Amino acid sequence: MSEEQIEWRDAWKKLIDASREMILNGKKDDTSPFDRLTSLQDDKMLLFEKAIAFECLGNKAEAKKLYEVASNEKTGLPVAHWRKRAKYFFNRLEKGIVWSPDLNTNQDVFNVQWDLYFNIHYYANLDDYIRYLAISSVSRIGSEPAMAIVIFRTCLEIGLWTYFEKEAIAINEDYKRKHYKKNAESRDIGLNYLLDHMNDKPYNLFKPSEFKIFNIVRAEGNKAVHPGTIKKAKPFVYQPDDLKYIMDYFNQMMKCLNEHTKGK
Repeated sequence: MSEEQIEWRDAWKKLIDASREMILNGKKDDTSPFDRLTSLQDDKMLLFEKAIAFECLGNKAEAKKLYEVASNEKTGLPVAHWRKRAKYFFNRLEKGIVWSPDLNTNQDVFNVQWDLYFNIHYYANLDDYIRYLAISSVSRIGSEPAMAIVIFRTCLEIGLWTYFEKEAIAINEDYKRKHYKKNAESRDIGLNYLLDHMNDKPYNLFKPSEFKIFNIVRAEGNKAVHPGTIKKAKPFVYQPDDLKYIMDYFNQMMKCLNEHTKGK
């Protein structure tokens, strides 16, 4: 990755963090988290991320104005595919499409991808790190699907360790006592073991529907790491229906984690 790309990603992360702060504030017109980023005021990505924050807060009129500017070929985002994304969000509001946390997978895969991109922003209870990872991976699922899907699985693992820390540590310590002799190298448990035991007695942390969602994201991430039958060609080839299926479950997973963070 070039120095320019690193700088761009660092700036983008700051903007995503600002959007979370603005959404959590719950005020439809408080843009102070973005205003404090003085060095990024000329960055057109600020307009796009601020527009998403406005829409998440229900200020659709202001969001629409900023989406329109961000999508303009002359005044907007410098990269064509990002202008296309801003235009997609503008068109959603222009058409009066009602937002839903559930993805409509009957749409084109591009639409599903960017509805998911918006949804992850909306799940503002999630901490900055996991939220940035999720948003970043969704943005590249069209160009680097296997990498994105592996990161989906990583988001699940980080989420379990972060939002169920007490239980995760207890399961991990029990695992090490059972599987490693005294003074032997003691390795932490993997996601498979952790998730299965979180769903077992005495923890029973998840509803059956939640465990199904988490398990599918875990399984798809495993396939992306260990290609198996899904490796139809080099590099990986995921069909649009494959991607929509995986994005749908990732969206449900992030929504579940977002709910579990409330009150923690």
